Amino acid sequence: MIKSTTRRFLLVAAILLASACAAEQPELILSEKSAVELRSIQSRAFETGDKRKIYRAMISTFQDLGYTISKVEPAAGTVSATKLAVLRMTATVYPQSEMRSIVRVNAIIRPNFQIVTGHQVDAPEFYQQRFFEPLSKALFLTALQLEDAEVPTKSDLPKGAKASKNDDHKKQ
Repeated sequence: MIKSTTRRFLLVAAILLASACAAEQPELILSEKSAVELRSIQSRAFETGDKRKIYRAMISTFQDLGYTISKVEPAAGTVSATKLAVLRMTATVYPQSEMRSIVRVNAIIRPNFQIVTGHQVDAPEFYQQRFFEPLSKALFLTALQLEDAEVPTKSDLPKGAKASKNDDHKKQ
């Protein structure tokens, strides 16, 4: 009798514990812009193959702009940062060719300090003025606007392959 009562208690405790651990996931309200258009807004090319230099500049830029660095993944080339618990940005650097790197940044804003709902930022001016211009100054390089066909997704390139260089880019 005691064993079965103990087993029931442990089973109920385990179920309650498991359900308590399942936290409510934040809802993300995505942009109405197409994925290609968002990639174009969020991505810039820099005429350097020095991924480490760009990575350090991304961290410095976030800090200079008042962000708190929340996650750093050097192997993936990714830096995540938050500002006043309202704005979360993640920037990634990856090579396009031997002498060119791509930086892509994504921003999520939580209006009125809401924890549950986030809105994807899709304004080109936001990314240009609040990240790419300061990053360009930190790197002493011009951020080049990418054409839609130039923005490779990671799945587009086989591991170790390099994208072809296209020199007719618009400058931002």
